Amino acid sequence: MTAFPDRLRAARRAAGSCLCVGLDPDARDLPARYHGLADDDAVAAFCDDLIRATAPVACAYKPNAAFFEALGERGHAVLASAIEAVRRHAPEALVVYDAKRGDVGHTAAMYARAAFETLGADAATVSPYMGADAVAPFLAHAGRAAFVLARTSNPSAGAVQALSVEASADAPAEPLFHRIVRAARSWGEGAAGTVGFVAGATDAAALADIRRLAPDAPLLVPGVGAQGGDAAAVMQANAGGPILVSVSRAIARADDPATASRHIAAQLVG
Repeated sequence: MTAFPDRLRAARRAAGSCLCVGLDPDARDLPARYHGLADDDAVAAFCDDLIRATAPVACAYKPNAAFFEALGERGHAVLASAIEAVRRHAPEALVVYDAKRGDVGHTAAMYARAAFETLGADAATVSPYMGADAVAPFLAHAGRAAFVLARTSNPSAGAVQALSVEASADAPAEPLFHRIVRAARSWGEGAAGTVGFVAGATDAAALADIRRLAPDAPLLVPGVGAQGGDAAAVMQANAGGPILVSVSRAIARADDPATASRHIAAQLVG
C-alpha cells in the first residue's frame, strides 16, 4: 500500500484543503428531522447526510468510537456504515479512527487489527502512556498511520502533558509532550506505518513546538471551532507540514453543514 504521507497529500489535493470532518453523533442531540427514528438509524442517517454534504471539501473524516459504542450492540454496524459512506461519497478521503487506544502489546495488536483490517480505517489515534510496545502494533500496518497523543485540546491537558521532565543523555529538560514526540519518532523508525501526532489547536505555540520537533510527521489537529482554536493560527504554526485539521461541532451542528464546511475549508488551504 502507498505510504500514508503520500496518501495524505493525494487526499489534500483532491479536496483542496486539509479539513478533517469529525463524526461525533450524539443520538440525543440530532436535528429535528432525525427525531422519530431509532437511535442507530438516526445516527446512520445523520452521518451519511453529513458526509455527503461535506465531501467536496473534506480530505478526511474522524469517527469518534465513543459515540458509536454508546449505541450498544448496533454501534459497530453503524460505525462501519459511516466508514462505507466515506468511501462512497468521498472516495479520495481518509478515515481516522479516533479511539485513543493504548494497551499491552498483544491487546494493542487486536486493537490495530480492528481499526485497520476489520473497519478499514487509514489511521488511528493512540495513547503513548504505556510506551513503545503499545504503539508498535499500529505501526506494523503498511500505509496506515498512528496519531500519538502529544498535546491535546482539552482544558486540563497541560496539567500532565506540560509537566517538566528532567534532562537525560538523549534529551534536554523539557515538557513531557516534547519528550513524547522525541520518543515516538524513534518508535516509527523503520516501521511499515507512519507515526503522526495529535496537537490541539487550542495551543498554537505547542503545535509549533511539535512541528519543530517532528518536521515531516503528519499532525492531527482537533479544536478549531467550538473549542476555540483558530484556523489561521494553526496553519501558521504548522509551517507547511503534513496536517489534518479536525472540525466537528462547528460543521455538524451548523444549520447548513455544506456551507459551514466550505467556509472553514477555505481557511485550511496552506
